[in-house]
Amino acid sequence: MIPAADAKKRAAETLVGFPPRIVEAYLAYAEKGDPTNLDLVVLGVLHFHLARKPAQPLDSLPGTTRLIEDLGCDSLSMLDMVFMTESLFDVKLDDAELAKIATLDDLRHYLRRQTAQPTTA
Repeated sequence: MIPAADAKKRAAETLVGFPPRIVEAYLAYAEKGDPTNLDLVVLGVLHFHLARKPAQPLDSLPGTTRLIEDLGCDSLSMLDMVFMTESLFDVKLDDAELAKIATLDDLRHYLRRQTAQPTTA
C-alpha cells in the first residue's frame, strides 16, 4: 500500500484537473488496496487522455469495450496513462505486455496483476 502522506502528495501533483471521484478513489486505493478503486483511477486517467471522449465514464462501459476500435485510444493516450499509472502506483509497466491489451478488461486485469501486493509467508 502507499503511505497516506505519499498518496496525498502524488494526488496533488499528478491528478490536477481530474474529477474529485478519481482523486478520492486513488486515496481510497492507497489506504485499503481495493482493486475496484484501482480500476476507477486507471480508467479515469485513460478517459482524461482520450482525444475522443465517450459520453460516459469508462468504468461504466462493458469490459469487452475495445481500446482502439471502440474508444479511439491512440499511442499518445496510452503513453499518458502508462506514465501516470507508473507514477501513482510505483509500478513499471512492460511495453510488450501493454501491446497485447485490447479491451478494458484486459487493461484492468493487467494492472491488477502489476499492482498486486506481494504476499508474505
